[in-house]
Amino acid sequence: MTICLIVALSACIGIAAGLLGAGTSILTVLLLVHVAGLPIGSAIATSLVVVAAMSAVALVPYSRARAVMWKAGAAFSVSSMIGAFVGGRVSTWLPARALLAIFATTMVGAAVAMLWSPRPPSADCARSSKRCVLTVAAAGLPLGGLTGMVGLGGGFAVLPLLVLFTSTPLSSAVGTTLLVVAMNTLAGLAGHFPHAAVEWRLAAGLSVVGSAGSLVGARLGKRIDARVLRRAFAAVMLGAAFALLVSSR
Repeated sequence: MTICLIVALSACIGIAAGLLGAGTSILTVLLLVHVAGLPIGSAIATSLVVVAAMSAVALVPYSRARAVMWKAGAAFSVSSMIGAFVGGRVSTWLPARALLAIFATTMVGAAVAMLWSPRPPSADCARSSKRCVLTVAAAGLPLGGLTGMVGLGGGFAVLPLLVLFTSTPLSSAVGTTLLVVAMNTLAGLAGHFPHAAVEWRLAAGLSVVGSAGSLVGARLGKRIDARVLRRAFAAVMLGAAFALLVSSR
């Protein structure tokens, strides 16, 4: 029964990855901790493998639809990968309680970010202005640090940031977010080695199921109002953060 539940929830998380590219790392860590029963350190390392696979697979249909801002995504990814590598190293020195506190606090921030729908300014990153690229790259460093430290892909912050600095459709922001998340999680995993406590069999199984779900989500993304999904994700994240804080006492 537990295995079936893990598989079903993994498929749902994969669908969410294809729809928004955001929040999947948070949900994956919660799945691994509270359903699979992994300790927080192992759950974070394992989630990095799973989320990297889901995001990379979901990126393919967005790339084929030319809904990826490669220049902005590359600038963000390079700086955030550096932060993710450092964050992965730092996480090995922190106690489990500290990681849980950082994780719960970040989930609250994720909920706020998912509810936030800023109006895009007239200038956009599609024109690759130096100011825009530098701003996005600077934002990637602290975000990458969180990625490596607590197993977050960073999609919850990347999506609103790209919408804020671009005038492109939401689908392009989602596609670019998937690119950043895939690169961030890979860098965070590298930062965890050689001491990464990855449950490889579980990671492989969830990656296959989640990746299949992400392809379904990418197709559904054209039919579902993203505002409804952002509000639902925000509610889930706030509830999960509260449950995590209560259970850690």
